[in-house]
Amino acid sequence: MKPIEAFFARVCDDPVGRAFDEEEKSFSPAALMQTPSAWEGGAFEDFAARAFVENAHRSLVLYVHVPFCRRRCAFCPFFKNISDALFSAEYTSLLAKEIGDTAKTLGSAVRERPVKAIYFGGGTPSDLDSADLALLIRRLRETFFIAPDAEITVEGRVRGFTSEKGKAWVDAGANRFSLGVQTADTRLRRRMGRIADRDEIRAVMNALGESGAALVLDLIYGFPEQTEEILLDDIRFVSEETGIHGLDLYKLSLFPGSPLDKAIVKGEFPKPPDFAQRAKMYRLAYEALVAHGFEPFTPKHWRRDAKERSVYNRLAFGQTDMIPFGSGAGGRIGSISLGNAGVLADYEKKVLSGKKPIARLALSPPRNASASFGRLIDEALEELRLPALERWPQSHREKGRELLSQWREAGLLHSASGQDEGMRLTCAGNFWAPHMKKLLIDFAAQTG
Repeated sequence: MKPIEAFFARVCDDPVGRAFDEEEKSFSPAALMQTPSAWEGGAFEDFAARAFVENAHRSLVLYVHVPFCRRRCAFCPFFKNISDALFSAEYTSLLAKEIGDTAKTLGSAVRERPVKAIYFGGGTPSDLDSADLALLIRRLRETFFIAPDAEITVEGRVRGFTSEKGKAWVDAGANRFSLGVQTADTRLRRRMGRIADRDEIRAVMNALGESGAALVLDLIYGFPEQTEEILLDDIRFVSEETGIHGLDLYKLSLFPGSPLDKAIVKGEFPKPPDFAQRAKMYRLAYEALVAHGFEPFTPKHWRRDAKERSVYNRLAFGQTDMIPFGSGAGGRIGSISLGNAGVLADYEKKVLSGKKPIARLALSPPRNASASFGRLIDEALEELRLPALERWPQSHREKGRELLSQWREAGLLHSASGQDEGMRLTCAGNFWAPHMKKLLIDFAAQTG
């Protein structure tokens, strides 16, 4: 058993870069690893209506996947299908049929269970023709019970996301647009395979702002050839020259076999910034965003006014019920994971047969104590804090108080502002949140 000191952070003048020796990792500790089991409850049509009603107490999300892009970006590992001249009408027809058939399978409860968020993700949903995506929004609104305050998001890229599309989709019911900008530096964008330049980004964002929808975008730090100056100028640009309401700030994930990874191996790009450089970039970006009036909303998401609610992101992360539509879409009902066919031809064949185009079904195992504690941590982290000690298992609290006190001394946590609130994350705590979760799970497993 490790001593409690093994979980302590380093007390230093740079907690973002040096609080821990190990770089944060995305995988879960062994205490959380629970392998889903094969589903033996029949096809979607056999169990879905019953499960849908049984889980009516859970928030409901609809996810529509559009796995089409005009071209593949250098850093993207997810490219599936090209957005050719015919794809929009054909794919929309398949989606519309899947929506109708799914609703019939789920039964009358689709008009009773409120939908809190709809998300069109991809791929590039904004590559759909204006009338086609508007039709899909209306079809969902006519078919399901959409809550009056539901968030309806359309994801897209700058090139092709016209003001006419924005107006048509808002008229149909969309109220949030999320654009993958990644960087506004024209030279770096071109190096990454992005088409639109800075002037086009400005024009498109400001034109879409006139639609009345909430506008959010993604920025990435850690690209090869990206300097601190480029990142800070990106933040200045989107803050001062566009009317965005929020943004996501992501670290570059370099996927093996992606075009960017291959280019680095060939020497066509330098290696990305190392861990110490990325940590500094994150700290500088955090400080710049605060200076420009943004507040951290989740560990990766920022907003500067209440128009940005990030409903889908919070619900999806919280493992709520999600009905998937489209090739490659994933979702869940209760403990049953759903995965639509990812190969377009397979998806089309199954939809035309009148069946839900499911290719993968799995049953999540009952949560063990570590998994339950991990979910408690996840929920708290989405609110930029750690769970209050009063919600920890009784056996963990005494040593847990010592650990959290040490993390506060190391600059990862602020003091709790109320008895029912856990300690809030600092800038360094935001940066190290995934690593802190792993440490807490391992700590609890030892002391439980």
